[in-house]
Amino acid sequence: MTAVAGILNKQGVAIAADSAVTVSGVQNRKVYNSANKIFTLSKYFPVGIAIYNSAQFMGIPWEILIKEFRKHIDKKSFPKLEDYKNEFFDWLKTNNYFANDTNDDYLFSDFLSFVQVTLNDTIRNNKGSKDKLEEKLVSFLSEYIKKEIPKHSKISSLSELDVSKAKEKLKSFLPQIVKILKDSTAFDFKEKNISNSLLNAYIEYIKHDQFIQYTGLIFTGYGETELFPSLIPVNVSIVIENCLRFEVDKSKVGIIDNNNNACIRPFAQTDVIDTILQGISPELNHLSSKVFGSFLNNFLSEIKSINGMPKEVSASLNKMNVNNYIQKYQQQFSNIVNQKYVQPLMGAVSQLSKEDLSEMAESLVYLTYLKRRFTMAEESVGGPVDIAVITKGDGFIWIKRKHYFDPELNQTFFQKYF
Repeated sequence: MTAVAGILNKQGVAIAADSAVTVSGVQNRKVYNSANKIFTLSKYFPVGIAIYNSAQFMGIPWEILIKEFRKHIDKKSFPKLEDYKNEFFDWLKTNNYFANDTNDDYLFSDFLSFVQVTLNDTIRNNKGSKDKLEEKLVSFLSEYIKKEIPKHSKISSLSELDVSKAKEKLKSFLPQIVKILKDSTAFDFKEKNISNSLLNAYIEYIKHDQFIQYTGLIFTGYGETELFPSLIPVNVSIVIENCLRFEVDKSKVGIIDNNNNACIRPFAQTDVIDTILQGISPELNHLSSKVFGSFLNNFLSEIKSINGMPKEVSASLNKMNVNNYIQKYQQQFSNIVNQKYVQPLMGAVSQLSKEDLSEMAESLVYLTYLKRRFTMAEESVGGPVDIAVITKGDGFIWIKRKHYFDPELNQTFFQKYF
């Protein structure tokens, strides 16, 4: 896991990332504090890239791919940051780095993760009971397709996916996946009863903008014709039938222009940064809504139980929809947070110098580390914090950067960089 923070204003963009990487084994997990997550995307122009979640793509470290792409574009520049992003994925597909024998392993792993998540949600909705689990799982998957999928847009990178061929490939995984379900739940799932439901739900999942296992690639900086910085995060997951599955995370795009003077974008473990930005912990905010809803329901029940209640009043009370009031409460609370915390903070961020941008980005990541360090949570954020500032005039500038070697002993490395 990791914590990455990007802060933008008209002066430039500062991006900071910790160095922790979590390696999972069969029986345990170990955290190493030596990962590099921020890179220059071009040696000559003000463009950078950061990664979070997975450090590899189809078994190849992202660091290698990023540096190979850097060699590919050499001194070539592009008008907009989005053009750098498009060139990167065009290059990745053209070089066919994902055409190897391990494709099926990663596809199987993604399919299995989806099945396990839906199974856990089914058991949770069933209050932990495994009674009629097979029937409940099929019902859950059906509801997922009807209600959840329509909330998400289709992934443009899979517009040419041959669905029939994809289904044939996925069918070959079903016997092993059903066996894993049996072993993990001690429930006698029948493949013929659940295979179509699993297959159809997973196909809809991969076609739409949802990600369980993925790498986040954060493109940031300037295109040749852009005066102000921007930030474009892209979620990248698996390859299916030679189609690379990726999509821009539109909710996290940051663009500075004359209408938007500043923005802060946290990635990966965002709870601490969101608390600072909004003045309240996201978890506490969620709990407050639940408590308010519970209080409202109890209050309504007590009023209904009053003896001698007029029929008209009683009928009106029965028609009341508590969920509507909860939604209104959440909306009003969100408006207050925006007015009292978010807008004043963004106003201050818009005036920060380059030095202050880097200091703030580092502090946001470091505070996430401190919370993990001094609570009972796993220390999945830690190690040195790497910080870079990108400006239109000065380009990509390292503020803090760890090396796996002593720079004083390796001057030839810096001489050969260009």
